Amino acid sequence: MMASLETTDGCEDRQQPQIYAKNSMDRFGDDLCQLLLSYLTFEDRFHLECVSKQFRRTVFESIVCIEINDRFMRQILNTTITETLATITIKCPKIETIDCRRMRGQYEVHIPEVLTTFRHNFRHLRHIYCNLLQNSGQTMPTIGPLVTRIDVMVDNIDTQSLIHCHRLSHLSLYRLSQVFDTSGQLMAKNLNKFELHFYSADYYHRLSSFVTHNQSLKCLNVYDNRCVSEESLTGLSEQLSRLPQLWELRLALDITGAQTSFTDSLRTIGVNCKQLQRLSLQLSHTDSHGFNPKTLDSLRFCHRLKRLELRIYADIDEISLDPLRHCNRLTHLELDLPRMTANVLKDLHIKCPRLQYLYIESSNHFIDTNVKTQLSHISRLPALQMLVIQCNPCTDISDNDFNDLLLRSPKLKTIKAYQSWNVWKFYCRQNN
Repeated sequence: MMASLETTDGCEDRQQPQIYAKNSMDRFGDDLCQLLLSYLTFEDRFHLECVSKQFRRTVFESIVCIEINDRFMRQILNTTITETLATITIKCPKIETIDCRRMRGQYEVHIPEVLTTFRHNFRHLRHIYCNLLQNSGQTMPTIGPLVTRIDVMVDNIDTQSLIHCHRLSHLSLYRLSQVFDTSGQLMAKNLNKFELHFYSADYYHRLSSFVTHNQSLKCLNVYDNRCVSEESLTGLSEQLSRLPQLWELRLALDITGAQTSFTDSLRTIGVNCKQLQRLSLQLSHTDSHGFNPKTLDSLRFCHRLKRLELRIYADIDEISLDPLRHCNRLTHLELDLPRMTANVLKDLHIKCPRLQYLYIESSNHFIDTNVKTQLSHISRLPALQMLVIQCNPCTDISDNDFNDLLLRSPKLKTIKAYQSWNVWKFYCRQNN
């Protein structure tokens, strides 16, 4: 029911209720209609705006972020690109963020034209997310003040145009040297998130300078598929311990050498990074002696953790999760261990009583001996709401086993189980 103005006797205005038909979308009102349309993709909004006047009035109101990707470029290149971009700027005047990091290959040449057009027509534009390309030096002086997130997609690209991005908050690089100019001056300061794909011991002094000028760093990801020495680990942990605001840390390292241990490094980080709440460790070892079973004991110094991801790739029989008893604040746990035996999850309900999300992945069978025992350990988790099992294959557990687990677990709502390549099966609690 909506109000409409109606004139009576030529001298008095009254508001009379106007009742719309049950099959009319107008009965929902613009606010609810706008909410429903907000779930549409950007392309679908253009297709459906002609459904009704209300759609045309509300379909673009909720758009504040637009992603320019390869699919989008293929569509607009079938028409006149200038006219299409002009149409977007008219229909979506409230755009605040443009993300073109997924535009690659043959469409990269159009990035300067797209960004320049949007830069001059979106009055509310505040953020641009982009990749650093070969021709970035031409566009960065213009759009640099609005660029807040950058991904460097190739190793040998010139990164000197970073100097124009004064509001940069998220940065992803291949090498640490790419964030320094030819004179050795740091070009990115006061970052919130940083991703580094290669790290070595000779980066120590540069990393020290980087940390000094990025004390605001909250999220750090370090990936390295090369062999990392004990010297590199020590230098890395020393610098990470200087980040007082670090909230999320992801380390994916290939550790080599019989004497190499991550124990001391993890202890240093845990003791000094007081704000650390999310930790992801992906550790690969070249031989069975490379992984020290006591490495995880240092988790006792990370007792503030709420989310933990453990991925250990080493030729060992079993890894004990007993150190998790020090992390009783955990709500999310992801495991990818060499052998997922029944003992791994034993007493997990005591160690992690607040656990709400459990993810288990293994290239081997999830159940090695007794299905009932393994699932019994999981059913004791008092706060568990979602369970994800990705094993190869996940055929050791039947539908009846999963349904029985839902009945026995007090708060478990959903189970997601891997069946085959890119095929998952879902089990949900039935509400009575």
